[in-house]
Amino acid sequence: MRGCETDAGGRIGQPIGASTTTAQRKGIQDFQALLHQGYSRTPSATAAAAAAQPPVPLALAPPSRPCLRPDDHAKVAKPKLVIFIRKQNRVLLNLPHIVTACRRAGFAPHVMNLRRQTPLPAIHAALSSADAMVAVHGAAVTHFLFMRPGSVLLQIVPVGLDWAADAFYGKPAQQLGLGYLEYKVAPEESSLAAEYGVNSTVVRDPSVISSRGWWEMKKVYMDRQNVTVNVKRFGELLRSARLHLKNATACGKAAATTAAAAAAR
Repeated sequence: MRGCETDAGGRIGQPIGASTTTAQRKGIQDFQALLHQGYSRTPSATAAAAAAQPPVPLALAPPSRPCLRPDDHAKVAKPKLVIFIRKQNRVLLNLPHIVTACRRAGFAPHVMNLRRQTPLPAIHAALSSADAMVAVHGAAVTHFLFMRPGSVLLQIVPVGLDWAADAFYGKPAQQLGLGYLEYKVAPEESSLAAEYGVNSTVVRDPSVISSRGWWEMKKVYMDRQNVTVNVKRFGELLRSARLHLKNATACGKAAATTAAAAAAR
């Protein structure tokens, strides 16, 4: 999965879920179910058992968010939020402040520093039990496929990467039933502002660089950019994520069931 992007039909080089046809939406959902089944399987499971067991869709909401009365919320463990960090480019330069903001918003943050040798089952275990994920745009965001419908993906989008962030990860995440939020890095929050000037064409009009082709765009916006998130603005998104989690619980599912039953009468 790392470093490779395919659509639901398995074609290399296209955004995951780029097509919005019903068949391909179903395809990405089946692919997620297959991943969950494979990485949740115990080592003793046999190939024969796997063949006999079709992929089972994930539950509609994170299991850690029960339906509660308003005065019960303080008694429940904080929702788990996984933060993926990068080390070479698109680095979160104020990571400690981001972790603090997550705690203040009511999350239990877990920082993951992925390496090439990080086992995929370990990543699956971390995300399938998570309520939210935060990551700067990049290949690691692909691991949203391990998340449960009803959880939240919060993608930090550096300058010049808006289209790719939405097409590669935003739309597919929503097709899988995830809440999707974007934090768009402001010009002054990008390291490119210090390198080229905050009012430079590179920072203010990325389309000029993008028009020169993929490799030129990659060299500037993907390989040479780091970000310093505005903690106050980021905190507002975190609060939106908490609100989404409260709404995407068994309460919402129960209400939908009641409404369907009433409509059938």
